[in-house]
Amino acid sequence: MDKEKSLFELEGTIKKILFQSKENSFIIAVLEDGTKICGTYVSANIQSLVGEELSFEGAWSVHKKYGKQFEFTNLKLKTSELFFFLAKIVKGLGETSVKILLNKYEEEELIEILDNRPKVLLKISGIKEKKLKNIIESWAEFSHLRELGEFLAKYGVSTQFLAKIYAHFEQVPKLKEKLEANPYMLIEIKGIGFKKADEIGLSLGIPEKSAFRLKACLQYTLSQHCDNQGNTSISKQELFAMLDENLGFYESDELYEEIISQLLAKDELKSTSKDRLALAKLYFYEKTIMDFFLNRKDDFVSQKIVTNLDDYIENKEESLGFILGEEQKKALRLINAGHKSIFLIGYAGTGKSTSSRAILELLEEKISYDSIKCLALSGIAAQRISETTGYKSSTIQSFLIQYLKEDFFPQKVILLDEASMVNSLLFYQICSKISGSCIFIVVGDDGQLPAIGAGNILSDCIKYELAPICKLAKIYRQNEKQALTLIANDIRLAKVPEFEAKTYEDFIFKDISIKNIHALKHTLSAYELKELRDENSHEILNEIIEIYASYIEKMNTLLKQKEISKYLTLFQIITPMKAGILGVENINKQIQKIFNNSSSKVFKTKLYSYRLADKVIHIKNENMKIQTMDMYKNKSKEFIEKRVFNGQLGVLVKLDFDEQKVIVFYPNDDMVVFYDFDTLNSYLNLAYCLSIHKTQGMEYNAALLPMTSSHFIMHNTKLLYTAITRAKNMCYVVGQKDAFASACKKIETTKRQSVINDILGAC
Repeated sequence: MDKEKSLFELEGTIKKILFQSKENSFIIAVLEDGTKICGTYVSANIQSLVGEELSFEGAWSVHKKYGKQFEFTNLKLKTSELFFFLAKIVKGLGETSVKILLNKYEEEELIEILDNRPKVLLKISGIKEKKLKNIIESWAEFSHLRELGEFLAKYGVSTQFLAKIYAHFEQVPKLKEKLEANPYMLIEIKGIGFKKADEIGLSLGIPEKSAFRLKACLQYTLSQHCDNQGNTSISKQELFAMLDENLGFYESDELYEEIISQLLAKDELKSTSKDRLALAKLYFYEKTIMDFFLNRKDDFVSQKIVTNLDDYIENKEESLGFILGEEQKKALRLINAGHKSIFLIGYAGTGKSTSSRAILELLEEKISYDSIKCLALSGIAAQRISETTGYKSSTIQSFLIQYLKEDFFPQKVILLDEASMVNSLLFYQICSKISGSCIFIVVGDDGQLPAIGAGNILSDCIKYELAPICKLAKIYRQNEKQALTLIANDIRLAKVPEFEAKTYEDFIFKDISIKNIHALKHTLSAYELKELRDENSHEILNEIIEIYASYIEKMNTLLKQKEISKYLTLFQIITPMKAGILGVENINKQIQKIFNNSSSKVFKTKLYSYRLADKVIHIKNENMKIQTMDMYKNKSKEFIEKRVFNGQLGVLVKLDFDEQKVIVFYPNDDMVVFYDFDTLNSYLNLAYCLSIHKTQGMEYNAALLPMTSSHFIMHNTKLLYTAITRAKNMCYVVGQKDAFASACKKIETTKRQSVINDILGAC
């Protein structure tokens, strides 16, 4: 903007973000009155400002394409800090009540009333004794944080971020003073990012090239790289390039090397091999896992379980009604010979569950039933392994919590199922609790997506044979009409399966392709092509809705019969992306309309509306106040604090508008969880449709996968294989034939970088 332009002020509410540049945070948006604005806003999520009242400082200009628009140089929230604090943080008050209060009282007078004369608020319409009690308790709990909002408001921190900051640091004393001294504390909070923290830091006078700033950036950059990419180590060259981008300048390697030397000296970083680094905690996790398996490799149980294994296997096959393959027999021989750890690796349909059962039954010849435990990441996966093996199971997290204060698990046998999805931290926590005498069986499918979070433990352990490996390859199926496992394994091998030529009982491909698309690409404009693709996506969506509708009667029956677990796993739509016509968010909304669009109570958030009986998913690992179902039914006033984990599926059982709570039942963990209205977006989503990553470790009676070229960025063999193998009895693929064939052949080439690979690869 030219210096000669006069500065103006503009007020308004953002209706929609029209454009956002990832490179320089430049945005174009439209206000509710139709005014177009543009400018640079440094924030982790500009979408959080949609619907917020803002004031802008800048100048008017005329763009030759977009016409008259307001170029802002600064923007800030128009609502007062107290309005935000009372409406968003203090429980019991909503925006309507706060507006009434601030119209009636000056801010200082209202604060004095809340401090000393709260019963005055009973005169306000909608505030009764019960609600006032919540307001008083919440004000007492959070009022000491109010000055933090005044401090952060100067830096254009959105209400969404303020809520996250309050929630994350609410127990920290003198938080404002600590943030003034070190604003980079904010990068601890997911979604805040280095840029926003750095904007505040530079405003407070922290020098651009200070060691303090560089260390914060390095640690944040490396942590994000690991969390987002799944790596546990990085090359210096790659790290330096990312530091240049985040810091906004290009420095010689010497400056970064100096910072790295300081962090290495403090054991905050570790060198994994020549020119490669890792965060100290990730290095410790993976080095511990590696040493755990290597130390056990030559450590055997002294006595065989049975003396004549061949006779035992012959008898076992008769009781199983199943002839064991050579690799399955190998697993039994290794266990019988005294190996304390083995890896049982198998793709879809190769008999991992049967093999697991056979191994555990062999061990039960010597070890008591109660000393054997199966673990899995999700509640549904834990239930499944228990049903297929007959042995007790638990989720990894709840098992770790149960024995938090113990040095080791008391069990003599631990079987870990779905190990491909267990990241470095969880794998470390399991290994650190396994005693020297405990037998550890690791079961997994390395054809699936790797774990969410940092680490690639199963693949690394297989690559370097950290324990004996039994690789199951033979695919078992009941009849020629069942092809789901064959199709899945063709995809794993990057082969296009025979998905059209035959009719199968467990796999249906519904072709909804765009006719003559290759020819049309050369004759239609970009806009016309987009319109054509959108029309095709709507056709695919309509078919998805039709298939889903065929299951509704059964779902309603299961709900009436209170078979909640079966309801949650009867039918699942799985798609690779969040946004778009065939993305998670839109499909959830469209499915909810046909399944649960009653006129009964509804609670609306910016993303979703929630109703009774909605299928939902918890999206954040968090300690929550919960009750068991018996406690809830008996209207107990007591609560238990329990960890609720990302990915748990539940059903919404109550909307309590008096207490401003959404209440969800998680049947696999017998938990009734109480969510506050004002923080619901941070913890809950609808789950009629889920991303492929969210379904890892799960199994559904039927699953459906949309297939469109608009998702091509996310298409590869691992994603498709993982999605299709979520289906137990029926898999539907609906969409474009060419997109499906292309996805089947696209091999994922990205390899996770890891500490274990750095150490053993250099040996």
